[in-house]
Amino acid sequence: MSRSIEDDLDRYLDAVADATAIFREAVDGYLQTDKDGSCWQQARKITEKMRTLDDLQQHLETGVYSQASAGNLISGMVDPMTGVSRLLKDMKRQITSFAVESDLSRSGVCIPQHLVPDMLQLTDEVCAAVDVLVAGYRPSLQWWKEAPSGDEDRGVSWHESQADRLSMQLLKKIFGDDALEIEAKLTLARFVEEIDRVADHAEAIDRELCATRMAGQTTADARDSH
Repeated sequence: MSRSIEDDLDRYLDAVADATAIFREAVDGYLQTDKDGSCWQQARKITEKMRTLDDLQQHLETGVYSQASAGNLISGMVDPMTGVSRLLKDMKRQITSFAVESDLSRSGVCIPQHLVPDMLQLTDEVCAAVDVLVAGYRPSLQWWKEAPSGDEDRGVSWHESQADRLSMQLLKKIFGDDALEIEAKLTLARFVEEIDRVADHAEAIDRELCATRMAGQTTADARDSH
């Protein structure tokens, strides 16, 4: 039975948005010393969400759709969906790491309180990059025909640049803090760089999707000219 590719794509985008919200909650719990074990709860949630995304990707790749252009669309989305899988695996790895570190530290995660607001701001920015990525491709078939609508000044690349700026500011604060031991500085710097990498993933996926859209437009234009 044929079904709407748009419905399946929307469910896929919903799952990515949900996973991003889980990641944001996990980072917040980690920074707030996670005394209630919430990081483990978030790790389980994102694992379940990844299973959902894997199932949806299988449906997209093997489904029978009524739209004639569906085959070209799905084949063009293989690389971007692989990028999404990498993004979520990175989120899952980070969340699991938060949970393990929280368990090992009875007094909570040793993050200087004066750095927490900046780290939360960085997290908001990288999650915004993913949120904008998802929002920019709704309705899920429209982007195949024309560029995603919205404020281009607040696109994925803009949020990625903001995340880079915030991460550099944080790294300067961390390495300029004489009260921190070198081991603590390196641990905090690694945390900042890993959070920032989420925005890098989002920008790479956005570029792949833009390339897919442009290729689709070229094919459609060539077909219409005959």
